[in-house]
Amino acid sequence: MKPVHKPFHLFRAAGALCAAGMLTASTLSVMAGTASDPKAVDNKAMDPKAMVVEKKSTSIWDQQELTGDWGGERTKLREQGINFTFNNIGDFLTDVTGSQTHHATYFGRFRGNMDIDFKKLADVDGRLFVSGIYQYGRNLSGQYLDVFTSTSSIAGEESLRLDEAWYEQGFIDSKVKLKFGQIAAVNDFGSTGFFDIFVSDETGYAANLLFGANQPFSPAGKPGVELTVDLSDLTKGLYVKAGGFTAYDDAYHPDDTGLNWGNDFNHGAVIAAEIGYVEQNTKYAGTYKLGMTANDLDRYNALSNGESVRGNVVAYFSVQKSVYHPMENGKLNTDKGLDILFQALGAPHDRNPIAFESLMGFRYTGLFSGRDTDITGLGIVYSDASTDLTDRTNSSLEGETTVELSHKFRLTPWFAVQPNMQFIFDPKGNTDRSDIVVLGLRTVVNF
Repeated sequence: MKPVHKPFHLFRAAGALCAAGMLTASTLSVMAGTASDPKAVDNKAMDPKAMVVEKKSTSIWDQQELTGDWGGERTKLREQGINFTFNNIGDFLTDVTGSQTHHATYFGRFRGNMDIDFKKLADVDGRLFVSGIYQYGRNLSGQYLDVFTSTSSIAGEESLRLDEAWYEQGFIDSKVKLKFGQIAAVNDFGSTGFFDIFVSDETGYAANLLFGANQPFSPAGKPGVELTVDLSDLTKGLYVKAGGFTAYDDAYHPDDTGLNWGNDFNHGAVIAAEIGYVEQNTKYAGTYKLGMTANDLDRYNALSNGESVRGNVVAYFSVQKSVYHPMENGKLNTDKGLDILFQALGAPHDRNPIAFESLMGFRYTGLFSGRDTDITGLGIVYSDASTDLTDRTNSSLEGETTVELSHKFRLTPWFAVQPNMQFIFDPKGNTDRSDIVVLGLRTVVNF
């Protein structure tokens, strides 16, 4: 008989959050600095509309990037639609409870992007995006913790590789867009959009369950094609999109550079589709998505008996909504306030160790007086162990619950630090294991 779940472990979670709140409050008292904090993410192309040319600054502490304006050349390039961005994200993480042996790790990712808006450059409705990474260090959850959750949204395998290289062409006044090349499909089908505040992979990038369909992810993009159709003529804000991509057995091998395209076509295909709605004419932005990703690969084993089974499918529903903006000087300040995220995903029990996953995220910009662009986040993830897995192992596995509290301080426009705490209850659904507490510090440097 399947045991009754304890989805959010209210009493333990409340205690953990109180401790996290005390840590964040004490940190707030010693940190300082102000600057803008655009909600750009490490693993997505920059929106051409966001390619704002910044005012020149004579101080290194006020300039937007550490390397400055390159003698004015950076501004000239951006005015023409050519944008180069470079950043390094580093995660210091340590598990302080959960086992007799504790670990301290660092994982870093340096990324360089080239984004060309051909509308600005040559009055052509097209766009070229190229991104490469170098990542290095040790993966705390992947190497030591044995949990469903990934405690870092950047941690993976050490690699120097091309992530994405695609061209997107618009047709019919950009109502139809065709993208082709090397694509990190998860960025467009299922990612959360809360990378700017959460360190955990589930809330910061994409739910663990989503990777069961072998859809290409960042930083291991694969060849593919996407078609997006704007249905605003039917309903303002409505769209549909679909894509097909090469799948993988091992995302990093044998294609360890992102350039071994011949091998990429030897592992079958994965498809994805999504219908979404973006709210229009509102100061409380909202996006609603319903999607799926599937394949027909002969690489899965039934959890009940170990026999080979074909194919897999993951479905997801996602809501991202601004729910509050403060009134300041008689006006609504839409640069500050509370955004919420909800996502639910499901997959077949017979071949996925996690068959259901849900997550919630709360992101508040400008929560503390005088820190208008700092961001505070609370994330909760529930990963439900498959019934077929529990039946086969004759175990009492339940679900794993992860709670994250995080705060990002922008010390200069180009440098941010982000202390965070993660609490993992019933690791991997095992109620007999000790709960795990992970302390972390993320640093972000924009070059």
